[in-house]
Amino acid sequence: MSTITTCWRGRVFAAIDEERRTMYLETSRLELLPLDPDEHTEALHEVYGNPAVMRWWTCPPLASVEQTRQVLAEEGTRPGAALWTLRRTADRSVIGMAGLLGGVAIPGLTWILAEQAWGHGFATEAATAVIDHAFTHMGHGRVEAWVESTNARSIAVCRKVGLSERGRLVQRYEHRERPHEMIVFGRASRPDPISVVHLQPVVQVADVTATATLLCAALAARVSFTVGEPADMAGIVLGPWSTGPGVRLVRCSPSTCAPVEIGLDVGSGFAELYQSVLGSGAVHVEPPVDQPWGRREFAFRLPEGHRIVVSTPN
Repeated sequence: MSTITTCWRGRVFAAIDEERRTMYLETSRLELLPLDPDEHTEALHEVYGNPAVMRWWTCPPLASVEQTRQVLAEEGTRPGAALWTLRRTADRSVIGMAGLLGGVAIPGLTWILAEQAWGHGFATEAATAVIDHAFTHMGHGRVEAWVESTNARSIAVCRKVGLSERGRLVQRYEHRERPHEMIVFGRASRPDPISVVHLQPVVQVADVTATATLLCAALAARVSFTVGEPADMAGIVLGPWSTGPGVRLVRCSPSTCAPVEIGLDVGSGFAELYQSVLGSGAVHVEPPVDQPWGRREFAFRLPEGHRIVVSTPN
């Protein structure tokens, strides 16, 4: 386990609130220097300009030192941000950045390492120091890390520093052609049992079996359980796993079924899913349209009038 010591650094990046100023941190192999764009950009540009390093980042490789300086300055001035430049104690070389993202509801754990520093545990060491500082000295009760589902290295770091999966969502960065799946990892400063682990809408339908068949054909769903003969209730899971996003169908009189709207966020396969809905026999299928809130959506209705909106980042 890394030993972490803290002391006040004499020169602090001026844009940081004096009451929340970033402290100098030290671990067994690293110095975490409060990030100063004027002092550290040139060394960090080798990291931010590397396509391999930036593969999972929120923007493409940065083309110039000045562009890197602007990005670092903007990140550092967000409310609540605390960012550090990582320097190896052994040779005093700058190998990356770590810290807490600002301007978010829950502090966002972030890190980026030079390619030559991969595989030596530096990210885990730096993230451990940041989390300890966030809980011990900044008074935060939680930290989160949003990691792309294909980023195996960062997922491993999250697990090593005690973060566990809290949820998933679909995003698309402006420089990407397709949306991608993000895993939200989180850790609380004290034991934080979760009482709600799944949310499932309950939809009233006249014919549970027929509606289940329609949803399976339209959305590549599957039936997880049924109750009664004919079915009074059925569980529908949207995905290949034992549990996940889904809906519960319950039988009621057609005259008492109250129409509802259900939103379904998807990543890849949006166009294929639309074609699947068209071929399923669903009624009132609305064609895909780009919405002003940054989503591309289509919708269809169940016989009782329930509207299902399928959405993806555009």
